[in-house]
Amino acid sequence: MKVDIPVQGKVIARYGLTAQAMVHMEECAELTQAISKMNRAREAGINDTDARFNLVEEMADVLICMEQIQEIYNIRSLEIQEMIIRKCRRQDERL
Repeated sequence: MKVDIPVQGKVIARYGLTAQAMVHMEECAELTQAISKMNRAREAGINDTDARFNLVEEMADVLICMEQIQEIYNIRSLEIQEMIIRKCRRQDERL
């Protein structure tokens, strides 16, 4: 998945590392709740468009947070890609 997220340096500078770390944790928790709601809807055979919209919104929030985390800790996209490849290979070996 390739998404274009504007540089987040201004946000980090404005609110600070500690505040943004709290936001990152909260956004991940909100994504967890959105996934849970979608699973409940699917299990009930319901097409919940509001829940789907919320899921997409929370995914976007977490992707923005990931961009901020990369910037804060100076993590290159290549490092993440290499880790993804490593983890997917390991998962494939288990299958």
